[in-house]
Amino acid sequence: MRSAENQIHILKRACVEIIQEEELLQRLEEGRPLRVKAGFDPTAPDIHLGHTVLLNKLRQFQDLGHKVIFLVGDFTARIGDPTGRNEMRKPLSPEEVKENAKTYTNQAFKILDPDKTEIVFNSQWYEKMSLSDFSQIAIRYTVARLLERDDFSKRYKSGLPITILELLYPLIQGYDSVMVRADVEIGGTDQKFNLLVGRALQEAFGQRPQVVMTLPLLEGTDGVNKMSKSLGNYIGITEPPKEIFGKIMSISDELMYRYYELLTDEDIGEIKKLHPREAKIRLSWMMVNRFYGKEVADEEKEEFERVFSRKERPQEVEKIGLEEGRAIVDFLVEHQFVPSKKAARRLIEQGAIKIEGRKITDISYRLTSKDKGILRIGKKTFVELV
Repeated sequence: MRSAENQIHILKRACVEIIQEEELLQRLEEGRPLRVKAGFDPTAPDIHLGHTVLLNKLRQFQDLGHKVIFLVGDFTARIGDPTGRNEMRKPLSPEEVKENAKTYTNQAFKILDPDKTEIVFNSQWYEKMSLSDFSQIAIRYTVARLLERDDFSKRYKSGLPITILELLYPLIQGYDSVMVRADVEIGGTDQKFNLLVGRALQEAFGQRPQVVMTLPLLEGTDGVNKMSKSLGNYIGITEPPKEIFGKIMSISDELMYRYYELLTDEDIGEIKKLHPREAKIRLSWMMVNRFYGKEVADEEKEEFERVFSRKERPQEVEKIGLEEGRAIVDFLVEHQFVPSKKAARRLIEQGAIKIEGRKITDISYRLTSKDKGILRIGKKTFVELV
């Protein structure tokens, strides 16, 4: 095992804060495998690149000889994490959570080492817990401290409703650390309050308090908001490789460098010496390679360059029956190329809809028998009208 100082140097990369760093150093100096926890609520069926910021850090711990506790919050997901929200989150049913959790571990093992990972579901203890048992947790934390949390404080001052269940969420998440006896817990910067509750509860229950490590939040493809499936700005790790490659190629140059920093071990200084387009293609290739392998990544790179650099037609194009007289706006919505008629009209106005290279500029345009051929929607979607 590497020296404690060397491990700290590796683990601090892309880390925002360690509470407390000296405590982490002390535990590393003990020369034993640490129990490193991260919790994931299966509120959606897919893990996206935002999640992999944490998964990459967990893998770093594993490569240094430590044990990862991958905690699936199948109980807490039924409540819904209120972090960063200004309104109540809709609770999920046990059936929805169970369905979402099915593929979580398989997806996580695209990055984590299964032999150094312990999968834990927090329903294992919460479903057996009595009200009397839970009171022993609740008595150890005050409402005043819970209301110190930024999002709760803002909602309270604004007169927006906060349910008792939402107030209890940090306690429930924090008690997970007691149950798994975590040495370290990692999470996004928005989770800092919850992670510190875990630290406080461990101490209250006579355990050595965990070290808290926070990581930056990965912005979604819009470059503004945190990557989120609900916002539609995510890149799922099980999406088709073509989608992963294309979505990364569509992000801004500035965001690309941030993705390099948070998702890879590349030297940013060296990456910035490359032409931005070359760097973006390299990043796209790396992400497809990570989840689908080199052969698929090479194929997607070749296909992208063939279509977008050499302006050639894709090798494989979906065929859709031509509906004469059909409004182009309705056609685009019905086949789910766009989320709404408004989005369809916007693409037409931007000149982003083409049939056999001919721009469709009339938002009221209707398909005719002459429109057989390649329909291009935006920069990366092609279908053949037959």
